[in-house]
Amino acid sequence: MNYLLNKLNNLLNDDLLYRLVLIVITITLSFFLSKFIGFLIEKIIKPFVKKTKLELDDIILKLSGKTVYRLSFVAGIYISLKIFEKGIKSKSKFLEKPLIEIYPILENIIFIAEIILFIVLIIVLTITAFKVVDILFDYYAEKINAKDDRNLSGSLFPLLKKVSKILVFLLGFAIVLAKLKIDISAFVVSLGVGSLAIALAAQESLSNMISGFIIMIDRPFRIGDRIRYADNQIGDVVEIGIRSTKIQDFDNNIVVIPNNEIVKSRLVNITYPTTLTRVVVDVGVAYGSDIKKVKETLLKAVENDPYLSNQKTPSVYFINFGAYSLDFRLIAFTDHYSDAWDMQCRVREKIYELLKQENIEIPFPQTVIHKAN
Repeated sequence: MNYLLNKLNNLLNDDLLYRLVLIVITITLSFFLSKFIGFLIEKIIKPFVKKTKLELDDIILKLSGKTVYRLSFVAGIYISLKIFEKGIKSKSKFLEKPLIEIYPILENIIFIAEIILFIVLIIVLTITAFKVVDILFDYYAEKINAKDDRNLSGSLFPLLKKVSKILVFLLGFAIVLAKLKIDISAFVVSLGVGSLAIALAAQESLSNMISGFIIMIDRPFRIGDRIRYADNQIGDVVEIGIRSTKIQDFDNNIVVIPNNEIVKSRLVNITYPTTLTRVVVDVGVAYGSDIKKVKETLLKAVENDPYLSNQKTPSVYFINFGAYSLDFRLIAFTDHYSDAWDMQCRVREKIYELLKQENIEIPFPQTVIHKAN
């Protein structure tokens, strides 16, 4: 190798030109080396990874192949720069003194080139980190959605992705400033004072944002869940935002509730952990009715209902001696909460028909007035 380099040096007969040619040769070799590494990843490692059932490793391997290619190329440029720096500081048989003493500007050029190369390296690593964040959060969001049938990727993960990318960017920016030996303490202090001023001016908005983040982490409800919230209102969650949560009520209207109010209030999640929903129908019959016959009639009203769940059997309870009736409660279950209202209505109609057929009276309030003589 030294023999070839000496031959090249003698052929060019110019030390500066010789150093520049070495840079070109080193960069070219690093380019082909990076291509070779990409070839090894594609032809040797990739077939083994494809045999696994996990798709995440295929995506990461594809990303790592591009990253390794870029990093190896940048590394080749860096090595060529170091070779050039070492060469211009050493003595040459063609010159009386080193090149750097003849051309002092070369030292500044090398310094600038190193800074540019370092910034390029940080940019490559930052872009790679951004893609890794996207891959990991998208993969996990898809896994969660498939498992729980909830659109979590539409609420929590976009926020976490943005926060993670901001942190990665700030880290890369701080590393670059540290390389340039720039004191960032004054900037940090200014940023802290500015953040405090913003926090004081937007307390309510920040409170809602923090509450939204708590909702997304704690997950008392998810997109698509039906919940019972303030004043016994019921609706379906359609969006969990940073500032507010949107709920669609039975009138097909969107109710927008600030997140800090939701966090403070008492909620009932009708959907979670299962969509199985109880259907309750209360019936009053006249005093003197056959209790056993009433129970059989109520069970008969629900037994053939198309929405009746097979997970739990329906039951009837004698719950109260009313002022003018014997009160019974029919409890049945449907597999999905959205069918509960239709089932309840249909069962009431069926009960009314069956009670008429069995001659079981449904009493109504009566007031007996005694007139004194």
